[in-house]
Amino acid sequence: MAYATEAEFAAFLAPNSPPAQARRLLETASDLIDELLIGAVYAVDDQGNPADPAVAGTFAKAVCHQAQYMAATGDETGANANVSSMSQGGLSITRALGSKSASAARTPRYSENAVGVLRGVGVLPIGACTDRWWPWPC
Repeated sequence: MAYATEAEFAAFLAPNSPPAQARRLLETASDLIDELLIGAVYAVDDQGNPADPAVAGTFAKAVCHQAQYMAATGDETGANANVSSMSQGGLSITRALGSKSASAARTPRYSENAVGVLRGVGVLPIGACTDRWWPWPC
């Protein structure tokens, strides 16, 4: 179950319209937000959802940011996370693998806005990386 509804996503994107795959984006974005929330501490109801409406609203906002990011990057699956450059005509793909500088060139998996929203309410720790805002792949 997604943390945000299609109506919430449409309101978030207004005046722009949500993409045709909005429901799928919200589901995938919610899964990614769940990855970020591993180890987070917050009260839940009987279904495991945030008990505090403010926390639930924060999760919905983070999911909307993440879904918007995935739509903007055109990468719902994360398949392009290790691509540092790509061309279409003649197909030329450069993978960012191996070195530390290559990992800095990767497309981030998570929307920085989504991470910021979650960190802003205190459900995410501040990462200890020296070159990235997230503790992986340190």
